[in-house]
Amino acid sequence: IRLQNGSQTEIVSTRHFVNAAGPFVQNVAAMLELDLPVFHELHVKIAFRDPLKIIPREAPLLIWTDPAILPWSEEERDSLNQSEETRYLLKEFPSGVHARPEGGAGSDTVLILWTYDVKTVDPVFPFSVDPHYPEIALRGLSLMIPGLRAYFGRMTKPVVDGGYYTKTRENRPLIGPLPIEGAYIIGGLSGFGIMAACGAGELLAASIAGNDLPPHAAAFSLARYEDPEYRKLLGSWGETGQL
Repeated sequence: IRLQNGSQTEIVSTRHFVNAAGPFVQNVAAMLELDLPVFHELHVKIAFRDPLKIIPREAPLLIWTDPAILPWSEEERDSLNQSEETRYLLKEFPSGVHARPEGGAGSDTVLILWTYDVKTVDPVFPFSVDPHYPEIALRGLSLMIPGLRAYFGRMTKPVVDGGYYTKTRENRPLIGPLPIEGAYIIGGLSGFGIMAACGAGELLAASIAGNDLPPHAAAFSLARYEDPEYRKLLGSWGETGQL
């Protein structure tokens, strides 16, 4: 381990090492001379206030599954069409904008997520975000909830954040031993890390402790890619259902 000041190197001995480096699992694996079959996507969300209570606090996760043409006035369309930098805002966007209330009964915060420009990227921090993202997300969601048009041009300043989805081709995590004695991995948790964390951690702990593993453990092992039949299956896997 090289300390932050860079002047010292400290050795920590351990019988077990877990690569749980999130979007940097590949970088850590490379230190072990391993190549992991994962890639990364940037997913962004906004949190904004809904003082008009357009979206009820008891609303579930709301997902719009149709492609979207953003609603603009004729004047706005003419203005956006004047520049190559904004002309894309007039084109059709893919489906998938989704939202939900955030917080308890006293909150008026709403989260909107829409990964309309999915592509593989190298993880960097801080990451850049489309400056039009909040407006795009709001207008896209307004196709499902027209009442949100009340916020066009006067939305309270949103909080914009996000992170990387680290994924395998079939969108299954990597959990279990690596092909180096004592080394393990828990990664590739895509966009369901919070939901899967407890089960993933339990499976990893059982693997490290040498306990009996459940039948589904093999589905998350890195060793699955050594199976010719599994690799053949990957070629025709199809969609993974990721938002």
